[in-house]
Amino acid sequence: MPRRATPTGPNRASTNRAKSRRGGVQDQVLRRLRTGLMVGAFVPGQVMSLRKVAASLGTSPMPVREALTYLVTANALEEMPNRSVRVPRLSDSRLAELFQIREMLEGLAAKMACERVTPDLIARLEATNRELINAIAKRDILGCLTTNQKFHFALYQASESETLMPLIESLWLQCGPTMYFSLLSPSMPWDASAHTEILAGLRAGKPSVVQRALARDVRTTAKNLLGGAVERGLNGPLMRSIAEMDAFF
Repeated sequence: MPRRATPTGPNRASTNRAKSRRGGVQDQVLRRLRTGLMVGAFVPGQVMSLRKVAASLGTSPMPVREALTYLVTANALEEMPNRSVRVPRLSDSRLAELFQIREMLEGLAAKMACERVTPDLIARLEATNRELINAIAKRDILGCLTTNQKFHFALYQASESETLMPLIESLWLQCGPTMYFSLLSPSMPWDASAHTEILAGLRAGKPSVVQRALARDVRTTAKNLLGGAVERGLNGPLMRSIAEMDAFF
């Protein structure tokens, strides 16, 4: 049987460029979906339509399919018997466990960040916290979710820990979709006060203050969600529409 010719010269270069473009698109799609899950742009039980996600991202279904497959293996999404993919609905016990682990790992990352704090980090966190406070005042749920994740990850990345960051990202991929429900209460339970305490601890160079404030932030959200916010969100009239998902992209 004749062997297939290997591209050479200009043909080989063209093939390599095409592969590079495909890889770049796949990475971009995965990055956007990961961020969407972590900030709560997708909610528990939401089916991830291949066609709609691809249209929102302006790409073909293939890189979306590969990204969804990866996220299923990462326990961020689940495959249904009919082969569709959806955001998991977590039990209270599973959610409580995730938040407990979050408190431990993120507290350690925050402590390490405090030990490496710089004026630039404080300035960036202050600016992000102002964005969050403005989003809360406007009841901009997507703005709250996005700036909250931005604040936390800027803090944790300052720990410079190559071990902690992948673990923290994995936890946010799993519990991030529930965060939307923590903001559905008419009282708008977020107030960014824990972030203000974190900033005070960073300015004073006191890791214990930063850790305590971080723990309060995580526990407050967990208490709200486990106190019925998830159940009310899943069964209430305020479930997110696909138009809101499009707004994230």
